[in-house]
Amino acid sequence: MGNSKSMKIGVFLPHTKLYGGVKRFLELGNFFISKGHQVFIFTRDGKFPDWFSFKGQIFTFDKIREFGLDALFFTEPSFARIVDEAEADRKIFYFVRANENLKKIRKKVENVEFFANSTNLVQLAKRKFNIEAFPAIGGLNPRQYEPKKNLVVDQEKPFEVLAYGRLAERRKGTKFVVRACERLLKKGYKIHLTLFDTPVTDKMERAIKEFSTFVPYSFILNHPIDQNQEIFHKADVFVAPEKKAGWANTVVEAMACGIPVIGTTSGTMDFLVHEETGLVVSRNSRRVAKAIERLIENEELRISMAKEAIEKVKIFDWNVLGEKILDYLLRNTGKF
Repeated sequence: MGNSKSMKIGVFLPHTKLYGGVKRFLELGNFFISKGHQVFIFTRDGKFPDWFSFKGQIFTFDKIREFGLDALFFTEPSFARIVDEAEADRKIFYFVRANENLKKIRKKVENVEFFANSTNLVQLAKRKFNIEAFPAIGGLNPRQYEPKKNLVVDQEKPFEVLAYGRLAERRKGTKFVVRACERLLKKGYKIHLTLFDTPVTDKMERAIKEFSTFVPYSFILNHPIDQNQEIFHKADVFVAPEKKAGWANTVVEAMACGIPVIGTTSGTMDFLVHEETGLVVSRNSRRVAKAIERLIENEELRISMAKEAIEKVKIFDWNVLGEKILDYLLRNTGKF
């Protein structure tokens, strides 16, 4: 392919609901379109997202045969059969979840290529499956966020702890944040917990409805995603004790907003540097509580880490990632 080629790029997604893996392709799709390429997303219902302004076209799965694609991306192993049968020059599995079996995908899709959305997953693909995944790492829209101007905590007010409230997904680790706040409250600290989520299934809604804790808390529901900065700016720390994450979207967003962060090594290897851009902890409530307590007591550390984090995440702009992917597709004739 030459650099002047206008490509037809397809993506198989299970739906267009608010998930980080879905947002990835909507963001990248808009960038590809801005560069003169066509982008087609295929889902079961063919519905456009109601939370994101996507510039491309969305169809149901059965329409795939109507397009001769230059590249076709997918993230769900269950789509392997239909991807294998699709008319596409390049078929690419974008590795975004640590629990996928890449060897099975390689067996089901002829000449499949592999991308990975973080260094965590690039290394996992090599270590566990001996697969060289292309490092399509990122991303973030830094233009959506401004750093919080004042990180000085008013000692007369509760320390504001923010966490992603997807309670139905245990891998997000929200319960560890809640238990950590309960520990700190018992210890005498003034704590307020804020959780946020846009529940997209009955299971998620039920988990939120049944949630309880003795910590004073707020639960922000269905907040416009392009206005998440408002939520982050109210926080004194953002905590994300995830596991099996590919790319920790909410951690990157918090860092772009200049909020001190506490996280695990899951999905954060590219940007969360212990003691520099945040605090890295193991996934248990005691360690999380100690990290929060440390930030409560150390204003200088909060401020220095937030400043370092702002600079660190700038390199993960969706536009930078989009250019990298296009360059690979247009120039690289080899197969991963």
